[in-house]
Amino acid sequence: MNVLIAKTVAECEQWTDVAVVVDVLRTGTTLCELAKRGKKEILVFADVQQAAAFAQTHGDFEVFCPGDFPAPHADNSPYLASKSNARRPAMLCSEEGGKALLRGAGKASLVLTGGFCNFNSLAEAIVAQEKDVLLIPASLYSTADAVEDGLCVAALKDYVQGVGHPQDAIVEYNNTMRCVEFWKQGPKTAAKDAKIAFKLDSVPVVPQVTFSPNGYGVCHLYGTPAPAQWLGVQPAPAAEPAPQAPSRPADEAPAAAQTEAEPVQSPVSAQPTDGKLSAPTRLKNFFNGILQVVKEEKEELQREISAAVPAAPKVAAPQSDDLLDAVLKKSEAAKPAAAVQTPSVKLASEETAPSSKPQDSGEVSFSQAPKGFSEKKAKKAIVLFSGGLDSTTCLYWALAHGYTCEALTVSYGQRHEREVLSAQMIARNLGVKHHLITLNLPWLSCCSLVDKNQQLPDVAVEDIPKEGIPSTYVPGRNLMFLSVAGSLLDAVGADAIIAGPNAVDFSGYPDCTPAFFKAAAEALNRGTKRGVSEGIEVLAPLMRLSKAEIVKLAASLKVPFELTWSCYAGGKKPCGHCDSCKLRAKGFEEAGVHDTALD
Repeated sequence: MNVLIAKTVAECEQWTDVAVVVDVLRTGTTLCELAKRGKKEILVFADVQQAAAFAQTHGDFEVFCPGDFPAPHADNSPYLASKSNARRPAMLCSEEGGKALLRGAGKASLVLTGGFCNFNSLAEAIVAQEKDVLLIPASLYSTADAVEDGLCVAALKDYVQGVGHPQDAIVEYNNTMRCVEFWKQGPKTAAKDAKIAFKLDSVPVVPQVTFSPNGYGVCHLYGTPAPAQWLGVQPAPAAEPAPQAPSRPADEAPAAAQTEAEPVQSPVSAQPTDGKLSAPTRLKNFFNGILQVVKEEKEELQREISAAVPAAPKVAAPQSDDLLDAVLKKSEAAKPAAAVQTPSVKLASEETAPSSKPQDSGEVSFSQAPKGFSEKKAKKAIVLFSGGLDSTTCLYWALAHGYTCEALTVSYGQRHEREVLSAQMIARNLGVKHHLITLNLPWLSCCSLVDKNQQLPDVAVEDIPKEGIPSTYVPGRNLMFLSVAGSLLDAVGADAIIAGPNAVDFSGYPDCTPAFFKAAAEALNRGTKRGVSEGIEVLAPLMRLSKAEIVKLAASLKVPFELTWSCYAGGKKPCGHCDSCKLRAKGFEEAGVHDTALD
């Protein structure tokens, strides 16, 4: 799965895979708020005349539209949407956000929307996709100065690749003239709208838009079906001119929408009755309003009856131990189980192997998949393999995901060869081809992990992140490792490099960060024959996992903990004092798993 950012309108309108439309200040966030309110029917229009014709015969709909609209309406305001009547259907008309959704993503197989307000939820939905994803800033259909949309899509792409933090994009927006102008010249609700739009995960829902053949979009929660009745409803013909309501400023909502306690429109008198509408239309609107009131009373009565009758006890479903179950549960339910190549692992006294493909651990791909890449094609990976817990988990993960692996271990003069012996034993048990090379670089003696005369750090585990870059940092280690792995990949025709860096529970090494791996992946794709001609991936399956989550993943993959070695000091038993030992012990304790390496 690749994540791309749309640069032109033409690119959007030809896209057929997954599309994510981002309109931070308006449509995307407004739809999130309407969905959060629990509304079951939300329609999206891009054409004002079509929307007016629809509203003319559907007076039970709340209308949200910026500017003039020939019926009572509220602004396209996230704040006003958050105060709307949860029981009533809503329609949103926006020429800019609507065009980005209905025209820009019109050919996409799946359309999601949002912004900073549902950032993490949206990112999880993106990670769960199997098809490529195009991020569409709604500013392509409005004005170039709507920089917030571009900042958000860039932050989304970086985030799913393990780089940066969305808060940085929000800070950048706050330093723009666009921000100042919105606060000074925007709608009356600008401050309240911005508070919702720029608060990360203030509205943790993911709206999905399904297209009706009648030219509008039907909005519903991602993973739930769209209301079928609106996918086939014909909008009212526009033969009769739409009524002209008294004009109001674009940022002004009707009086009812300005108060938090009242709905945007009255259920009965949703259309003006000053004689401008034809008699049949006024009569139809009147009865629509009566029917809506009856419907709401019926729902209220049903709730009261339900509250009075004790509900049958619910049996809790068994909880999955899969680490990304929360991310993938919506998509996995609809996917058929796929056959997975699993390693045959022979340990000391038993045969063990992962019984099925584990759910993805939140791996980060820092580059595009090879051209012509297919799940059916046999994939080959070079796994950077130290013999420690993390790299061993990566090797098992790669085998369980169908990769044919070659393991690469680098001896660079570290204090001991204990981890190298672990790597050799594990690779032999798995039947994986193992490459062991030696680098003799005398300047690495500046590091306490190489120079035995230096004392290894011994600080409390909670203080490790505060210590900065420790003396155990080996200058350029991962840069050298990735370069050697790229050379091996080129020589044997592999498709990917898999490594085990972690940016959650780690000792502060600069070459373990997502930003570093992203840059290294770009260099490898430009500096290797395989990268230039085919494209290669650099995968970091553990980048976003805590040490406890890594332990849980390793346990699910049947990693032989007793064969792995993490201790910086060497010896027959782990020292228990170095950073690596303490972080490992913390992970096993929090995961509730016994570390057999200590037996």
